[in-house]
Amino acid sequence: MTNSVVVEGEAPETDDEMPVVAHRVKATKVSVVEGEAPETDDEIDTAAATKSSAAVGPTTAEMPVKARVHVDEKLVQRWRTLGTDTLMLSLRRLQPTMKTVDDMEKCLDNTLASVQAASALVRRTSAVVYHLEDSVNALIEASKLIPEKFENTVEVMKLM
Repeated sequence: MTNSVVVEGEAPETDDEMPVVAHRVKATKVSVVEGEAPETDDEIDTAAATKSSAAVGPTTAEMPVKARVHVDEKLVQRWRTLGTDTLMLSLRRLQPTMKTVDDMEKCLDNTLASVQAASALVRRTSAVVYHLEDSVNALIEASKLIPEKFENTVEVMKLM
């Protein structure tokens, strides 16, 4: 077989050179209202076809699922990047505050430890003071038992 050149306006020499022309049939949608007479013969055929398809059952036309568009993927990626950047910015702005809070917690812990140590010292001191008071009271009571004059004539001074 040879490559033949088709020139417009000339008749083809073989059947292979015949151009294939696809003709589209225009379909017009005719609305048929029940109870009215059809205006054309086409409406009669359409009405019969509609009734027969309704008898078979309703069919749903499936729309093809759109593939993800490259622009949408870029938009999603930009939103993710924006979210990540916003999070990082928030963390960077939060870090000095977190450091200050940590320092305050350490200071509070040290202050609490100092207050507890002071409280323990005050308790110990108060216990020693109560013990000293009891000792002084015991000495006062014991001093009442001492005679005013001894046999060797020593005078004892009374505390009270």
